[in-house]
Amino acid sequence: MGTSNEDGENLLLEVYDLGTIEYPKALELQRHYHRKLIEGSQDDLLLVCSHPPVITCGTSTEEAHIFASPDELSARGTPLVRVERGGSVTYHGPEQSIFYPIIDLHNHKTDVGWYMRSLEEVIIRTLADYGIEGRRIPGKTGVWTDENSKIAFSGVRISRWCTLHGFSLNVQPCSERFRAINPCGLGEIRVVSVAELSSRPATVPDANQMLLRHFCEVFGYET
Repeated sequence: MGTSNEDGENLLLEVYDLGTIEYPKALELQRHYHRKLIEGSQDDLLLVCSHPPVITCGTSTEEAHIFASPDELSARGTPLVRVERGGSVTYHGPEQSIFYPIIDLHNHKTDVGWYMRSLEEVIIRTLADYGIEGRRIPGKTGVWTDENSKIAFSGVRISRWCTLHGFSLNVQPCSERFRAINPCGLGEIRVVSVAELSSRPATVPDANQMLLRHFCEVFGYET
């Protein structure tokens, strides 16, 4: 997939659909391609995947945000991984569409706020396809369906204006999985999914296709 920037240079987007992949392996791939992007030997890249159940802790995570010990979580089949992305603690699992953009913002806009709002816009447009009104809440990341119901989570790291990590959209119900944590350190929030709110059938592969189409629209890549 490709488009042109303001200087007329051709921009390419490689898309890798990884299916369901263990979180540490996906993290290793992100870091590998991120290094190559910084070095100039990699075009913009998008990793599309889901994970077996895992809880990830960003740089803002406090111990009080996690209601069980790492051993307890591991025994439940949901290991805990600490990573370098921003934000607090969240859950990733097979019920979600997960996108990891590894892109050079010099080719787009070197503005963290613009990047986060653009990721949210991708999700909001996808939700509209399902007949769901997604919204932003000032001062909070991710996408919400009302003041207390969150359907998508985002957390990124940007180094030399090259991005890694990204967002997850709850496609199938997974609220029970979030009960071991205080999602994003936000307190009593309701975690919802596309399948619960849409009259249209919702599967992760279909959601991935919709998200990819809107990602290319929002970031200017041709499809």
